[in-house]
Amino acid sequence: MQRRRFLKAVLAGVLLVAAGIRSRFVAASAKSLFLHGIASGDPTADSVILWTRVSVASSQAVEVNWRIAEDRQMTRIVASGDTRADAAKDFTVKVDAGGLPAGSTLFYQFTVADQRSAVGRTRTLPTGAVDIAKLAVVSCANHPAGFFNVYREIAGRSDLDAVVHLGDYIYEYGLNGYASDNAEALGRIPEPVTELRSLLDYRLRHAQYKRDPDSQAMLASLPLIAVWDDHEIADNAWRKGAEGHQEDDGDWNARRNAAIQAYFEWMPIRGRPRGSRTRIFREFRYGDLASLIMLDTRLYGRDRQPNAGPDVDEESIESALDDPKRRMLGRRQERWLRRRLKNASDTTWQVLGQQVLVTELISANLEPLVDPNGPSSIPKELLQSIIERSKRNTPSVLDAWDGYPLAREDLYADLGRYATNPVVLSGDFHTNLAANLIPKDADQPVAVEFMTGTVSSPVLADVFPEYEPNSVRDATLEQNPSVKYLDTKHRGWLCLTLTKERCSGDWYLIDNILSRDYKSWHAKTLSVRAGEIGKGLQA
Repeated sequence: MQRRRFLKAVLAGVLLVAAGIRSRFVAASAKSLFLHGIASGDPTADSVILWTRVSVASSQAVEVNWRIAEDRQMTRIVASGDTRADAAKDFTVKVDAGGLPAGSTLFYQFTVADQRSAVGRTRTLPTGAVDIAKLAVVSCANHPAGFFNVYREIAGRSDLDAVVHLGDYIYEYGLNGYASDNAEALGRIPEPVTELRSLLDYRLRHAQYKRDPDSQAMLASLPLIAVWDDHEIADNAWRKGAEGHQEDDGDWNARRNAAIQAYFEWMPIRGRPRGSRTRIFREFRYGDLASLIMLDTRLYGRDRQPNAGPDVDEESIESALDDPKRRMLGRRQERWLRRRLKNASDTTWQVLGQQVLVTELISANLEPLVDPNGPSSIPKELLQSIIERSKRNTPSVLDAWDGYPLAREDLYADLGRYATNPVVLSGDFHTNLAANLIPKDADQPVAVEFMTGTVSSPVLADVFPEYEPNSVRDATLEQNPSVKYLDTKHRGWLCLTLTKERCSGDWYLIDNILSRDYKSWHAKTLSVRAGEIGKGLQA
């Protein structure tokens, strides 16, 4: 009887999840049972994770049916089943649907009572001989900063196999935090309005991102392969803390664990949260064409950044940079990566999906190029310190692999020893970039790097108010000959195309995130031929 009353309430659409800082529910129609959309992710040759959330007011568990079909009309069913959504997992639903045909485009749908979700499209991984794979690569989606027009562009493509998200899927800041100047005008006020610290906070923020229509369109059209970066937890996180976590933020372990739990609830990802031992590094195989190896350069094994922590000065930074014990991946993940590279020797391409810039990026002297009193997306004190440090032409980004140079040399050695055609994907830096990855004391690259720009977060040009347009970009390119492409002004995404002959990166940029009216264009193509990594990137 109690269950019948609940289902009746569902069909009547009494109350549903909605925006509200500490309130989950408002009156709405029954059509909004799937208010947060649907998604798929972590595809294998015979399975895929299906995800949704059931937006109900009751605290009782909800029975959910799922189906996968060969057609969008959902008539040729290939798999189906029932599961439950309950309060323990914030009423999110994750199904590891198996027994699927390899290399297939499939469609899926959820049902609660007689209410159905939209129909989503997903793809399983191919096996055997594979001629081509095409991936959309994105990072850094800041909801209050502007609209997710990049996601809309990707959703409109019919030639992609998956979306690879390299982190900063959400941001943890409150209303008065980073990149929120236009939040009120755009109707994108962060939920909650405070910085994220508790499990409820992180759940609310994920829920807000999942309500975005452009995000929903992308997630419903392609499987997602994602790793986190720092802002899913706190700014400049590492395995034992974060630069953005202060004493009054509470216990670090509790905050990290809350963020990880919410991430696993709200993302179509395999595995389970295990605190500091949580593993998100994993591998995806596109037949004999490519192995996509996703890494965690943020939480699992990273030691503290050399420019973070108490008593930081130039001497301590240099000492940290010279310390061979400091790691980015951690020894366990390094051993895991070596095994994956060895096992991937039967594929043409070994693609590493990871969060941060790998290539060494020496800073140009910014003093004659940047107005320290001009408008910047960072505080003036920080801008001044960046300008001052740049005069010494030192590595620019110590939160990236530049802060772990000896660990990077070990990575290069492993790529040279075990990989045949290694390609590295990166994000985080809010810049569109391509580079040859060249070890110290070498004259040829051991790999190439493709970096995607930002979905909506401020671009690098927003940090530096230039006296002359493009001056920072041009000076940086002159200082770093291994960098073959650099766009610091536009948001966008990377399309990675893999064939037996060539790996190509195509950058698609947009001109506006403050309106849903925008222009998009293809900006650049760079590629490398299989067997010719040592020759580097070519136009």
